[in-house]
Amino acid sequence: MNKTLQNLIIRALSGAVFVVLMLGAIWLSSFYFAIVFLAFTFLGLKEFYSLSSHHNVVKVNGWLAIAGGVLLFLIATGVSFLQWSPKWFALYLIYIPILFIPELYRSVGTPIQNIAVSLMGHIYVAIPFTIFCLIEPISKELVLAFFVLIWASDTGAYLVGVCIGKHKMFERISPKKTWEGFLGGLAFALGFGYLFYRLNWVELPQADLMFWMILSALIFVVGVFGDLVESMFKRSVGVKDSGNIMPGHGGMLDRFDSACLAAPVLAAVYLLLV
Repeated sequence: MNKTLQNLIIRALSGAVFVVLMLGAIWLSSFYFAIVFLAFTFLGLKEFYSLSSHHNVVKVNGWLAIAGGVLLFLIATGVSFLQWSPKWFALYLIYIPILFIPELYRSVGTPIQNIAVSLMGHIYVAIPFTIFCLIEPISKELVLAFFVLIWASDTGAYLVGVCIGKHKMFERISPKKTWEGFLGGLAFALGFGYLFYRLNWVELPQADLMFWMILSALIFVVGVFGDLVESMFKRSVGVKDSGNIMPGHGGMLDRFDSACLAAPVLAAVYLLLV
């Protein structure tokens, strides 16, 4: 077996395991969802702060920063699945000054950068996973639709880009992305959005055709920028992948790059249109 074929098989098996894990987490039970997405949150934060450690200027207190992001997710889990009072989010508010104070006792010379990157990890990783946690009990179908839209549009963009892609979209950051691929991905996203509308996939009165078209288009467009943003992060510190936990795919951030930036869009569209 040649190396290329072997790599394709490993990539396919790894991707299949990931998809099964995701579908099971969303569909089986809230407990399973919480465990799986807690692991994703922890690993994503760990990778993000590991990336930042490659930068000569930033010296984040990694474990303290990870603890805050995990705390935020755990509180959201309690509020969503265990009917805790939203007042529990006060614990995270108390955590924020705790994140600042240790910089007084560290002689690293970059306190502003350290605190900024610490909080950025929460915004970029913990908050998106918290959003999924908050929406899942309301409509697991909507969370599943979100990820199907991400996967389908990404596949469509890749296939169209490989077949007819000529005009580079963002060569400085991602040389392989083309405008033809972008339009192909958008078409796939809108097509699946229309399919979800016809299937009445989400049992919400306001989930009409306009809802699905707006949601599908925004998720795809912002997801593309999410992919580019993560590529920008990796290029800025000179690494190829955010991690190596998934053979053939890289790390958690490599798998959730589109979702991390698109998750707030999901929440915004839901709050505004539902």
